[in-house]
Amino acid sequence: MLEKLSLKTKKLALGLLMLLVLYLAYLLSFKKAISAAVLNAQLKAVGESGAEPPLAIAQLEREHGFYLAVLKGYQVRSEDRESRLWQSVSGMAITTGTAIGFSPETVTALSDTATADSIMLFDSFTFSGRYNNLVRLLDTLSKAKGIGRIAAAKLGRETASSNREAKEKLVLKLKMAAIRR
Repeated sequence: MLEKLSLKTKKLALGLLMLLVLYLAYLLSFKKAISAAVLNAQLKAVGESGAEPPLAIAQLEREHGFYLAVLKGYQVRSEDRESRLWQSVSGMAITTGTAIGFSPETVTALSDTATADSIMLFDSFTFSGRYNNLVRLLDTLSKAKGIGRIAAAKLGRETASSNREAKEKLVLKLKMAAIRR
């Protein structure tokens, strides 16, 4: 079929084929490379002027929102905090079928030297029960709002006893942290 075509039509077909290949190469590769080079030049110009690029500002806003959400989880109401905490935690313990003990020594520490009006509070609780009930209690406490967050947890066995029920019971020592403003 190519032998029947004249030299002029062969050159024209080859030229059109080369233009098609160049167009496809531009669409698939060169277009993206050119836009990346233009973006790089714009970012260098913004960096040299000392201004923050808009992407960095958006990232900083996301981080700020995350840290505010974490801090909000630690904040508790200052009015009658101990009673509210005890009622919440003991209610969750009763619901999950565990026994609870409270260590009344509340430890306070300044949370930040820049904000002396906020105080970090730590409360200790002791729970005893079966493993699955204690895990359910920890899950419930981790999802609760307004009572603080779990700062430390230690799981161990009760003192050795002869009956089987006492051997199955575990002791969970829990420390809750909260920020009072």
